[in-house]
Amino acid sequence: MIKRLLYLNGLAILGVLLYHASGWGFVALFWWTDRYQAVSAPNFDQAGSAEYFLLRFIEQLATAAVPAFLLVSGFFVAFATGRSQRTIGWNVIGSRIKNLLIPYALWSLAFFAVDGLLGDTYSLAVYLRRLLLGQATESFYYVPLLVQFYLLSPLLVPIARRHWKALLAVAAVVQLGLHLLRYLQYLGPDWLEIERMLGLATSRFFPGHLLYFSMGLVIGLHLPAAKQLLDRAKWALLIATPTLLVLGMVEWELLLRQSGQDWLAPALTVVDDLYSLAFVLALLAFEKITLPLTKPMGDLGTKSYGIYLSNALVLMLAAKAIYRLAPGLLDQTLLFVVILITLGLAAPLALMALVNRSPARRYYKIIFG
Repeated sequence: MIKRLLYLNGLAILGVLLYHASGWGFVALFWWTDRYQAVSAPNFDQAGSAEYFLLRFIEQLATAAVPAFLLVSGFFVAFATGRSQRTIGWNVIGSRIKNLLIPYALWSLAFFAVDGLLGDTYSLAVYLRRLLLGQATESFYYVPLLVQFYLLSPLLVPIARRHWKALLAVAAVVQLGLHLLRYLQYLGPDWLEIERMLGLATSRFFPGHLLYFSMGLVIGLHLPAAKQLLDRAKWALLIATPTLLVLGMVEWELLLRQSGQDWLAPALTVVDDLYSLAFVLALLAFEKITLPLTKPMGDLGTKSYGIYLSNALVLMLAAKAIYRLAPGLLDQTLLFVVILITLGLAAPLALMALVNRSPARRYYKIIFG
């Protein structure tokens, strides 16, 4: 199971790259249109085009990336707890949080420095808030989110050990219930109370992701029983995964049309939750099947945090360089996205290898975790 989880981690970091690259693809499609067409931006004329649906497919496919990370994190918290301990020790939690936060702070400062070079400066209070909430760049929300789950782990582990069904039921009600409110936000009246409650479902706060981490804890603490249940459900999960993938794309288009807006910022829905769970659990359920590129994917899994921290900066710099120096590429959606994905993976791996082979090797864990 450990090898399969590392493989899942490798898939998840590729999913993160796909998700971020598709986001820049949408920027090129709608907000940078004036660089390659005689129009004013933003321009949504290409909504519904083949390029648009290609980006939507990539984005929907990669939706499972962060849920996969959270489930794997929950599993390894259970693994670190051991069979004889009632719950995980605070010393273990403290060590994990430290290993998360030090590299996170360094890369956040790197983003602040780049912002400054581009002319965007803020007050000290704003920098501190952005650091605390994972707002140095949009994708850094995951680190404060995972810290929240680590801090909750000493409470969640005993519940997952003794009352795992109740934990999963409560986690499902909380997470799916919050995401159900999103339909009221898009389809119903503009109720202020709904907006406030949806704050709990945002990517930065644990209630909107509680089921994924809890599922990882339960699988890790009850592995033999979990394997049996997954084996019984494996074919249903395999069928559900592509079905829910397509339904997720259809659902988002319906929500966008019903909202009356040109664009909706990506946000998790109930269908996204179900797709993500089906995808991750199906991969675990077919544990005995040898998947392609097992070793390279496992290696990516062990380096996933370093890639996660550094790829967003690489993609931002690459996208803005193309915007300035080669705007014609912005009109070649597939090529533009492929370039970003390639650079987003190759540059972090090259930097990690360089540090690992240089006198700075002693600082590798500080830089990349």
